[in-house]
Amino acid sequence: MEPTPPQRRDRPAFWALALLLVAGGVEAGCRLIERIENAAARGKNPYVEAVNPVPAYQVVEQGGRRMVQRSGFLPLMVDNQRPFPLERPAGGLRVFVLGGSAAAGWPYQLGDTNLSALLERKLRLLYPGRSVEVVNMAAGTFGSHRVALILEEVLHYNPDLIFLYNGNNEFLENLVFRPRTPPAPLDRSAAARLAYRVAVSLTTPLPRFDVKNYGFDDQLSNHLSFAFAQASRYREDPRQFELLLEHYRFNMEGMVARAGAAKVPLFLLTCPVNLKDWSPNVSRHRKDLGPAERGRFTALFREGYLAGERGDFAGAVAPLRAALAIDDEHAETHFLLAQALRRTGRLTEAREGYLRALERDAFPFRELPEFQAILREVARRRGAPLVDVIPALDAAAGDGIPGLDVFTDYVHLREQSQEIVAHEMLRALSAQGLLPGISAAAVEGTRLTILRTFVPGREVYAVDATYNLSMLMHQYDRLDALYQEAIETFTRAPREDPSLAARCQERLSTYHQLHAAVTAYRKLVRAEKLGLLEATYTPAQAQAVYDLYAETIHWWSAGSLSKEEFQRRIPAGPRTPGD
Repeated sequence: MEPTPPQRRDRPAFWALALLLVAGGVEAGCRLIERIENAAARGKNPYVEAVNPVPAYQVVEQGGRRMVQRSGFLPLMVDNQRPFPLERPAGGLRVFVLGGSAAAGWPYQLGDTNLSALLERKLRLLYPGRSVEVVNMAAGTFGSHRVALILEEVLHYNPDLIFLYNGNNEFLENLVFRPRTPPAPLDRSAAARLAYRVAVSLTTPLPRFDVKNYGFDDQLSNHLSFAFAQASRYREDPRQFELLLEHYRFNMEGMVARAGAAKVPLFLLTCPVNLKDWSPNVSRHRKDLGPAERGRFTALFREGYLAGERGDFAGAVAPLRAALAIDDEHAETHFLLAQALRRTGRLTEAREGYLRALERDAFPFRELPEFQAILREVARRRGAPLVDVIPALDAAAGDGIPGLDVFTDYVHLREQSQEIVAHEMLRALSAQGLLPGISAAAVEGTRLTILRTFVPGREVYAVDATYNLSMLMHQYDRLDALYQEAIETFTRAPREDPSLAARCQERLSTYHQLHAAVTAYRKLVRAEKLGLLEATYTPAQAQAVYDLYAETIHWWSAGSLSKEEFQRRIPAGPRTPGD
């Protein structure tokens, strides 16, 4: 008797089981490939690629000693750092400070009141007979991917420890990241992730950043975005913002890991920002805001704005809250509400409002809370010492909310604030047991009083840069005071340093033209925001004011562009910021 053939109804189950086994095998194989890929690419940045790599420093022979000095590349780094011996002196202490311009101590990076110089002074007070070096290797506008390259160099220069103060510059370079994982729920599958990466790598190039040739001209597109209230790509595309956060996390974790492998303590500093005296750079409306809602929003915004303008801060609260109930995305409205709450003594609510304004800035030039959260999480998970300087600076602010009482602008510290940060760094060293033989009382005894002095060259540079930044970023409330300060500085400086006469005379001449054009444009922007443009200007008048402002920005900040290229990069005429 022949065997009975399998029943047909069993075949679907057989094939389903076979497919599951095959799929499981493919998934397991893809997971193995991922592990091999990750091991092979360990330390390599999967988000961006560096091109034209050059060192920031180089080793040279000087008087029979091997010395480390600036290489001549990377012009945005601090340029007054003295050479130091490659080999650390016996019993010496060598500290490096890395990060962006805030870490460099701008605008005091060329003097002895930046945080690196102040930390060195404090350490010398504690160890008068010991060789102490605090090397300032910070660089203006450097994002975390550029700082990571500097850290790689630093590890070759025999550091005892490193401080990293970085997080304000992640938006600056407009890198277009390529996605590394498919959208959910496909991202849970290794096979889907592998197939997605292959497809993306074949169609989308890895973004590159130029190490050697990076300079201020590379930031021109950002200056134009600020000047004409255009949102950042990272704000327009939520996926790009997610990738920007991932990139920052990768860089911070990588730097902690590399320092740990070299057995060099790496201290992470939190990044304080100006909350109460720096309005959002660019505000935008939610994308689905219809014309009727936009009209109601503008009417309420106007009511609250005008109330605050005439000093009725209590009366500004209700209409501004009502405007946010219509459009919670508008950063300036959050800022104005926070201002009104602060001026009426509601400081806790005000601080929350300032943070919401920062979170909704469409082109932030300050560290966002999301980056701060990543920094704290990396420090906790990786066991890196965290120097939280924010509470000490909050305490130094008049009302506990940091503003121009702590900062010179949006993130750069005043001289006494630099001392506060340097002192928190010193206290962190003591807490980690890295100041042997030094008591807590001795550490407190190193506090320094900074006497404000007028240094002509520095003051000319600082007031020029501060006015320029405030103008481009629409900090119009303080622009008249900055203009007066600039005129006074350009008048005084040549009397104390005649070598500055030609530069200051040129600045006096151009500032009169510049401020007149910006003042006219400021009135135009105000009318736009309040919905009063048509009632205040004819179309020809509005266009004339705008054109003068555009011409001014061209010759002042974008002279490297032809007129045709400049016009292609900016809006054609007046527009409401956020549209």
